[in-house]
Amino acid sequence: MANSKNYKLQVYQALKEKILSNEFGPNQYLEEKKLCEMMGVSRTPIREAINLLAQENLVQVIPNKGIFVTDISIQSVRELFDARAMIEPLVLQRALPNLDFDKILEFKQRTLDALERSDYSALHWLDYEFHNYINSCCRNSYMIQIMRNISDQFQRVRTQDFYSKERTENGAHEHLQLIDLIIKGEREQAVEMLRKHINSTQEYYFRSLL
Repeated sequence: MANSKNYKLQVYQALKEKILSNEFGPNQYLEEKKLCEMMGVSRTPIREAINLLAQENLVQVIPNKGIFVTDISIQSVRELFDARAMIEPLVLQRALPNLDFDKILEFKQRTLDALERSDYSALHWLDYEFHNYINSCCRNSYMIQIMRNISDQFQRVRTQDFYSKERTENGAHEHLQLIDLIIKGEREQAVEMLRKHINSTQEYYFRSLL
């Protein structure tokens, strides 16, 4: 990495993945020197990457204290679900005519393979990739940016320890149902399936807090 021409983007992507996977958990202090050592780069690309992550509300830089991963409160998760329920079905409606069926079928096969292997980490990232792909096809740059931010924050919820293997598998099967409806051209049913998917995830999350 130290010889790359794209220090900032490589460091940004590496740090972002650690945050989204909860390797760097909520409220964790990130020491700049240790980040430099971990990434094998100088302070400049670290600071540039941190600036990008701060713009995405994944870290916050507190004067005289340092860099911290942002918190995930119950209220913020509630707001994430509200935002998903309001925006994501509309985004899917806009995206449906633009989806590449070969790409959708690839997601289906990768999901089936991960289920067969019981690879829950792969399923978490497939969940993230699948929703991001659909969102990217809505052809509205503002919606895409909004959904990217929501998706990033929700991936931090999805990869927390409490998120059970059962829910991960159920979510994957819901994706498979959604994919089948998309391939069949049943657009209204696909949008309704997405709503059910979001609702079932929300119910699981708040039930797990009891």
